[in-house]
Amino acid sequence: MNTSAASGAFESAPPSASPSQPLPTESSNLVRRARELVPLLREHAGEADRSGRLPETVAAALRDAGFLSLQVPRALKGPGADFRTAFEVYTELGRGCGSSGWLAMVLSGGSYMTALLGEQARQEIWGVDPGAVVASRLPAAGTGRVVDGGLMVSGRWWPTSGVHHSEWAMVAVATDADADLALAVVPTAAGSTEQTWEVTGLRATGSDTIAFDEVFVPEHRVLSLTRMVVGGCAQDHPDEPLCAAAVVPALTVTLVAPLLGMGLAALEHAQDQLAAPARRAESTSVQHAVADAASLIDSARLLLMRALDDVETGIARRAQPDKLVQARIQMDAAMAARNLREAVRHLLTALGSASFSTAGPVQRIWRDMEVALSHSNLAPDPNREAYGQALLGVTAEGTG
Repeated sequence: MNTSAASGAFESAPPSASPSQPLPTESSNLVRRARELVPLLREHAGEADRSGRLPETVAAALRDAGFLSLQVPRALKGPGADFRTAFEVYTELGRGCGSSGWLAMVLSGGSYMTALLGEQARQEIWGVDPGAVVASRLPAAGTGRVVDGGLMVSGRWWPTSGVHHSEWAMVAVATDADADLALAVVPTAAGSTEQTWEVTGLRATGSDTIAFDEVFVPEHRVLSLTRMVVGGCAQDHPDEPLCAAAVVPALTVTLVAPLLGMGLAALEHAQDQLAAPARRAESTSVQHAVADAASLIDSARLLLMRALDDVETGIARRAQPDKLVQARIQMDAAMAARNLREAVRHLLTALGSASFSTAGPVQRIWRDMEVALSHSNLAPDPNREAYGQALLGVTAEGTG
């Protein structure tokens, strides 16, 4: 077994130019617009947290900027953001409001996965409205009964982030014809939503339950989960390099981007508050806590940048990274998320008991961070186990 691969993914390869990818100026404009929204998001973050829903002003601003459908391909008149641009946009939005950054990330990820479908489905979804938004919930919580021409979909999916802002929902179903899970894209208007998102953090995501009862979904709006995960959709869209990405690792890296934004925001708020004339900043223990937090945030970004490099190299080669690289991407994302959680905890310690005031922004960031870290893709033990197995050449059945 060649363990030297642990130190590097594969040889670096510059991304190829393509009309389906945004030009550098377009990418920088998207990031700049996200940065310009930060004051608006911060102004309404407390209100959003209390009400459990994004204020209409914020939701409209995100939609108008294309941030709820950021990875709709340019061929369909969408922003067509690559993963690095999307990462930077979600980070900026997370600096303003954790729920806003999380919603943009989840919904744009839904548009990315849905765009892997064939042209008939893509035109049906985005042909009239390039800004159409797609929520997604991939754990199978329903069934797809095979009928002539498609599936009859029934079930309840919770939590479904951004369901109130979406025209479509991609939901995972078990079918009676195949052991593979199917991803069915269904109009949200064909179902119903139930208010079930009563949690302590990311409250404004409105991640309620969506339910469908015997809704017909034609074959062209059904995608094999396995085919998506192994990169089988790349051949359907040869002019769109992003379709060749390793879907799960790529989306896991962008999953952490809003958390990076939250960590940066917590550091900014702490620096502002500690600059007040209370002389708390002169405490050595406070200085240590802030230094530790800043270092943890920096290390998280470094891990995520390495993971993004690995994702982009695979896209440039139109090849799936090997198991070791994929496991390392997942591990990098999980470690970065853990570092960001610890950074926010250090900042709460530095600020003292006053930081837990319900009017304070850092306690809201802390609550948002804790809920975000419950996402299954960021669970430390499975990622640690997968990476260790890949490093040692061990499989579930034994030594490789």
